[in-house]
Amino acid sequence: MPLPSRIIGHVDMDAFFASVERMDHPEWRDDPIIVCVYSGRTPDSGVVSSASYTARQLGIKAGMPIAGAQSLCPAGHFVPVHHERYSSLSGDIFSKLVGVGSIVEVASIDEAYVDLSSRVHGSWAEAEGTMRDFQSLIQKEFSLSCSVGLGPSKLVAKIASDFKKPGGFTSVPPEEVPRFLDPLPVKCLMGVGPKTEEELASHSIRTVAELRTTGLDVLVSSFGSAKGQHLFFSSRGMDDSPVIAHREPKQHSRIWTLAQDAGSYDPVSLGVYSNADALWEESAGNGQFFNQVGVVGISSRMGQSSKTKSLSLPCSSPEQFRAELDELFRLLFESADLPLRRIGIRVGSFSSAIKQRRLSDFLG
Repeated sequence: MPLPSRIIGHVDMDAFFASVERMDHPEWRDDPIIVCVYSGRTPDSGVVSSASYTARQLGIKAGMPIAGAQSLCPAGHFVPVHHERYSSLSGDIFSKLVGVGSIVEVASIDEAYVDLSSRVHGSWAEAEGTMRDFQSLIQKEFSLSCSVGLGPSKLVAKIASDFKKPGGFTSVPPEEVPRFLDPLPVKCLMGVGPKTEEELASHSIRTVAELRTTGLDVLVSSFGSAKGQHLFFSSRGMDDSPVIAHREPKQHSRIWTLAQDAGSYDPVSLGVYSNADALWEESAGNGQFFNQVGVVGISSRMGQSSKTKSLSLPCSSPEQFRAELDELFRLLFESADLPLRRIGIRVGSFSSAIKQRRLSDFLG
């Protein structure tokens, strides 16, 4: 059983891939956006990876053939997945969550759990305020929407975050768990797929309330000991699985839209320096010194170019960081598909402290 004092948050980025594409294309606003995995066999072969909510309203969903999505929404914007872009933003977003709770678990590229129990000293009101602040921060800093759920277990928190998407906020204290879960269909519970849902329906069990009022002996007899017990406890919101701390991020990055498309580096260098100083504080300022520096540029035609440099020793100062970025950006602008609409910087290959230089470092 979950500890009564636990307060778990679940953050779910709303239509993440499609929302990032919309952010990169502000002129699309509320147009349907469909992010696709193209097979390359024909121009239209492949499957849908993600769809904006306007596209979902037309019946488009992840996993359906691209050709089928095009027939439902011929005027939609169909774009290929940009994994590096999404992964970079995901790391930036969830790194902000580390300061919110005592433990953070990144469950996937677009969702994460956070254990707030000790940080808010068991206060649900404080936990709610903290997570609302985080939700506002993500909207303000990244122009992206996320849905948040709070519960006494990971199970309840995850269901709660999906309750009022997009941009939803649902808090379910322990005493509210039965009232919250009971009306929901059994398929909302983790581990209840189409086959289990069908089996439960054959026993006239379609809602969580009907499952909760079914005896443990009946569930064990019908589904076996392990699964029967899982269904019994899940219907009560009981899940004692802990939030497991995520690994240290492999990189930190910042990416931004330019005020005007740029055909050369000099007009955007001041913006680069400003973001470089902030990224330096976020990484080296917290003891994460880096041996790798990278830059990226996205053209007005959405072509993407990047340059990366590995350093023999960790970057030792903000001034050196700026100089490395200057060099990389000048190389990037020589080879990129110009003009550039968005540019970004990233650092990686972290070490906990700057190594002492040895005499051999200077002698080659």
